[in-house]
Amino acid sequence: MKHCFLLAALLVVGLAVGANLLHAQSYWVATNGPYDGFVYSQVISSDGSLFAGTGAKGVLRKEKLDAGSWEEANEGLEKAGVYSLVIDANGVLYAGTDAGVYKSNDNGAQWTEVNQGLTNTFINGLAINSYGTIFAATGGGGVFRSNDGYSWEQVNQGLGSTVVLSLAVSPSGVVIAGTDGGGVYRSFDYGKSWEKVNYGLSNKVILSLSVDGNGYVYAGTRGGGVFRSTLTSNVWSQVVKGLGPKAVYSLTADNQGYLYAGTDAGVYRTADNGGIWQVMNTGLTNTIVLSVVAGENLLAGTGGSGVFRLN
Repeated sequence: MKHCFLLAALLVVGLAVGANLLHAQSYWVATNGPYDGFVYSQVISSDGSLFAGTGAKGVLRKEKLDAGSWEEANEGLEKAGVYSLVIDANGVLYAGTDAGVYKSNDNGAQWTEVNQGLTNTFINGLAINSYGTIFAATGGGGVFRSNDGYSWEQVNQGLGSTVVLSLAVSPSGVVIAGTDGGGVYRSFDYGKSWEKVNYGLSNKVILSLSVDGNGYVYAGTRGGGVFRSTLTSNVWSQVVKGLGPKAVYSLTADNQGYLYAGTDAGVYRTADNGGIWQVMNTGLTNTIVLSVVAGENLLAGTGGSGVFRLN
């Protein structure tokens, strides 16, 4: 499973503070938690509440980023490892855990298990398309799809690996799946069928995926850095100048054209589609970064030191 790949990196905890080569005035500030467990996933609701999915304490919520404290938001949710959090256009939250999928209609106050038809309940990742269709990456059952947020169907035709570590959906509805050793698969029909797209992909353990507004697809690998392709291409190029062959646990693009990578050596940013990466670690006291979220603030979830925001 994806979280298992962290163990080797965590034997040497990344506590070194790196130099931020981007802007001298930019630095990371701790949000004072959550400290119990690794922060594998984050999502921000429409009212500005921040949710963190952790490995030890389920979901935690912070109502204001710059004030207040983190509180558990686990009513109805097993305190399982929460490896993915997503929110749909109506504000409904979904949590992908090692005990299946849970949903919340009330901003995390109450969770309901929604596992009907889900024959593998170890959820490594979730993704939602513009129609509200949800895709789940599982640790042995391939990909599942839900049109109603309650029941699931397995959609694995052409998928050569059933251990799926990451998912991404483009604005046009193309679904990308990253697997454990089988590389990347692509679907143009909402998961009904898949095709392998691995030419040039020298590292096929895909920990993270992202699609930017220009149609570029990025794959973060375990020890091979980042690879880049497009939604219609079958060819990948390794883009690691300034980054190196790191483990890339998280990738996210913002609306200003920047792409961010959370790695086993901190956070990196590129302004030219991966051409050159620059480290941005000033103030980051733990450089094992498992989740990165780009919104009004850039947020980094770490392996044991909570969530940081970029000031």
